Amino acid sequence: MKMRILTGLVGGALAFVVLLLLPPVFLNIAMSIICGMAMYEVLIVSRFVGHRGLTAAAVAFAMLTPFFLLPGNLLPAMGAMLAYVMALTFLQIRYHKTLSMERIGFVFFVSVVFPLSFSCLAYLRTYSLRGCEADGLFYVFLALVIPWMCDMGAYFVGTFLGRHKLCPDISPKKTVEGAIGGIVVSVLSALLAAFLYQILYLGDTASVSYWQIGLLALIGTPLSMMGDLLASIIKRQCQVKDFGHIMPGHGGLMDRFDSLLLTAPLLFIAVHYLPLIY
Repeated sequence: MKMRILTGLVGGALAFVVLLLLPPVFLNIAMSIICGMAMYEVLIVSRFVGHRGLTAAAVAFAMLTPFFLLPGNLLPAMGAMLAYVMALTFLQIRYHKTLSMERIGFVFFVSVVFPLSFSCLAYLRTYSLRGCEADGLFYVFLALVIPWMCDMGAYFVGTFLGRHKLCPDISPKKTVEGAIGGIVVSVLSALLAAFLYQILYLGDTASVSYWQIGLLALIGTPLSMMGDLLASIIKRQCQVKDFGHIMPGHGGLMDRFDSLLLTAPLLFIAVHYLPLIY
């Protein structure tokens, strides 16, 4: 547990530097590195890393996704998607005797859905209905706080109070009590983050919608658990405990970011339609 906490503190410090001390584009760069490394972890676990062409195409596409919504990049992004599909099609035709459609389908799914979901952090960084850059930064914090505090709350509550298994066939350590604790901790943490943003930055210039943020957290926490369980299914079917070891106490980058799989896109869509800050 000490190593898990220490790694979390180091990761938090790096996130602080990237988010608060560097220009917004550095978050795109950081997410590009994270997406590429996380995709490589998945390919290692699923034993695809030996196929160099498939590995290169999947990792390259994953690293491009955080830049898709930068100004003027929409058409190049569509071109990148087309090029990626063409590359997978070529590989399927060229290696059809040893590379099944099911395997190509799996790689396509994880290399498109996972990086695009994680890249929503970079997409949120510069978005604001009010045209205020700080709002985008707050949205990024929310997208991190909701799943990660749910994970932390579930871990500690489940460790000390867990009795009833949640999904024993998928993740034996997860408990119903931990899930409830994770939801409570996540919602309270999101509301606390909103309160601090209101007091420390917004003041009288604007207001946060606490009920909308609380509702988003309430919806987002079960989604974060679903993302985590999906990653657990991949690991269990590949017969590994973690995706990697780059983060002591946590596993690989995919182990740390899997809970964002559904939560980050939810928040990205929500901020376009809900006046979380008005």
